[in-house]
Amino acid sequence: MKERLRSPWFALGLILSWRLALLVFTAQPIPANDSFLFDGGVINWLRHGQYFNPSLVEAYPISGHLVFSAYPPIYQGVLLVWMSAFGMGVLSAMLMHFLMFSAGAFLVVWILQKTFPANQSYALAVLFLAGITFNDRPEDLGHIFGLAALFLTVRHLDGKIGTVAAETGMTLLLLCALYTSPVVGAFYFGCAFLTRAAAWFFGRRISIASFIAVAILFAAITSFIVKVHPLWWRGFLENAHTTPAVGGLREPSAADLLKMIRAAPVFLLAIIALPFLLARRGKSFAVEYENKVWLSLTIGVAAMGWMLLAAAMLFLSPNYVAYGLYVQVLLAAGLLALARGLELKIRRWFSVAIVCSVALVSVRLVGISTWGVACACDVNYGRADEIVRAELQPFANSGARVVLSSAFLYRAAQMDVRDAVHSDWLRDKRVDDADGDFKALVRLRPPKLILTQFDYYRAYKSVVEQLRQHPELVTVSVRDAAKIRPPDAIPALARVLQHVSWAPVVVEFSWK
Repeated sequence: MKERLRSPWFALGLILSWRLALLVFTAQPIPANDSFLFDGGVINWLRHGQYFNPSLVEAYPISGHLVFSAYPPIYQGVLLVWMSAFGMGVLSAMLMHFLMFSAGAFLVVWILQKTFPANQSYALAVLFLAGITFNDRPEDLGHIFGLAALFLTVRHLDGKIGTVAAETGMTLLLLCALYTSPVVGAFYFGCAFLTRAAAWFFGRRISIASFIAVAILFAAITSFIVKVHPLWWRGFLENAHTTPAVGGLREPSAADLLKMIRAAPVFLLAIIALPFLLARRGKSFAVEYENKVWLSLTIGVAAMGWMLLAAAMLFLSPNYVAYGLYVQVLLAAGLLALARGLELKIRRWFSVAIVCSVALVSVRLVGISTWGVACACDVNYGRADEIVRAELQPFANSGARVVLSSAFLYRAAQMDVRDAVHSDWLRDKRVDDADGDFKALVRLRPPKLILTQFDYYRAYKSVVEQLRQHPELVTVSVRDAAKIRPPDAIPALARVLQHVSWAPVVVEFSWK
């Protein structure tokens, strides 16, 4: 029994059971503020035969009115198959993303089980999967392709898979990852390449044919799309310019640094721990670890993770630090394997550091399981859906310009509120205007805002207060379904725990 508790598969079962129970009994994690951006085009296709997302039209004229191409297409293809079979509701989308998370988590543990030394328990490393709680974007599928490519890499280095099969599979999987999410695809491309580079450093013969093939094919396919389907490319650039992956060089803010510490503590720990643990092995290092694939994987993942963190702090979006959450499990396993056999005092201090890191990444899952459960007991998904349906009923089968949070737009689409507006995309955000949302609401004159607690306190509370200062324009009334105050409503806690309440906030306007 003790051995079973120490098994990584037991830890994985614990995480998946916990997440499944939260999904079944509390409908969490709630889809975040941009989930419908990626899903709305497929839903509109299934309902009306038109592949664009009307809720985005104010910010994305191409993806909102002509063809949805704000993101690469592979995720939309999988979503189309899923929703054709299991429906277009928000719960259907949430179940699909839970299964994607489960597949990614299974691949991580499989890599761990097949690659790392068997005389060590890695259950503690697997618990880092508790840090993955935002599952509502195409990146969930991109991680599956990337992790499968990483699995082929280590199995090929171990001699378990032939060169032709490994290189062909790697090429296809990395291309699929890139055309699901370019940043996720690039991250796993780097992890796999640096793992092979580390193996070469340790004296192994390696092949880089698949990486060359991926680079050539990605450039050729993208060039073909630009030339043959220029509208698709313009739609992609429309999103890339609005939410650019690469910005100018900047100094990281305190909030950025806090996000990195919370999401990637093992990568930060490894900056000190990895050189220290390698040095403690002494001069026997080269002989002892020759042909050890798990060490090559540990070094490759650490190096690529450090690059990602540096880029996210200096010129990429700081949200990209979360893209290393799956492989953080592998890095933690590598550090645990290196620490085995060292002095007891060192191992104890190292174990304490790993446990503290697990606690740090698990903050949101613990919050969902406590405060989130309390919010669900107050206003659960079923009650929230009843409220949203009642509020939308006067606008069913019409072109009303109701503004809704992403999590409620699925219901609006089912009720055929055709001109519903995504609350994050009232306007073109390429235009930097502090009063932009205020001006957009005055221009659109929506009859209602139906928002999650997260969106109301994050983006709309101040705008609503600003509108209240203009009675010559509009009369405003606010109805909040929540009796239990969510963390989003408390400024000191909003960055610690977010988006755990389904209770809608309904803002009604009477425009003059």
